[in-house]
Amino acid sequence: MINFRIAPKTVRSFFKGYGWPSYNYRPLYLQAIDFFTKNLGMIIPTIIALIISIIIAFVLNGLTSLLAFAGLSFGVIHVTAFIIGFISGVIYSFLILVEAYEAGAVVSGGVPDLGLAWQSTLNTKEKLLPSALIVGLIYGLFSTFFVPGAILIEGLLLIIIYVIASAIVNGYKAGIGEAIDWYSKSFSKDGASAVVLLLGAILSLIPILNLFVIPYTEILATLMIRKY
Repeated sequence: MINFRIAPKTVRSFFKGYGWPSYNYRPLYLQAIDFFTKNLGMIIPTIIALIISIIIAFVLNGLTSLLAFAGLSFGVIHVTAFIIGFISGVIYSFLILVEAYEAGAVVSGGVPDLGLAWQSTLNTKEKLLPSALIVGLIYGLFSTFFVPGAILIEGLLLIIIYVIASAIVNGYKAGIGEAIDWYSKSFSKDGASAVVLLLGAILSLIPILNLFVIPYTEILATLMIRKY
């Protein structure tokens, strides 16, 4: 069983609603598709995050161009690349937490509520912040320096965020170490879903496609956390 610290019984009971019937024996990665196709509104947070990321990148690239035009381009390009990568990593992390709250709602038989998910994210942001900053730092470094296979490493990092976010929503406390341990053990319990989770994390980095992949992958992570 997962080694996360268990939250009070009342909190755990709330997240065991009627949205996930005990008689559903389909693989979790297929159940996740069912939940997502019935709750396509979950793509709204990803659309908002995409727009914010585009605006930030546009502004920073504009400032870089102005500095270059003024003859102050020395090192600015690398700094800009790092900042964009860092912000992207943090945005990805908290976007996944927002999606985790929506996933918790739909799996429990409710509907995705962006306002409630956002407020819940603000209330628990400190639980994810250390991991989000680490992801942002690594993404920033990868954006600054060429690293072979960087997208695979970034995908693995997002798996950790998916697991931690799902744990937070389901009343558990998990750090990076616990998340890695849980995911490594998930292969022996549900190898197919573990592989799909990995693919989902990697595909979460591809623009446009990630509008659909991130909500689906978070639903799958939520189902796996609850079962294993």
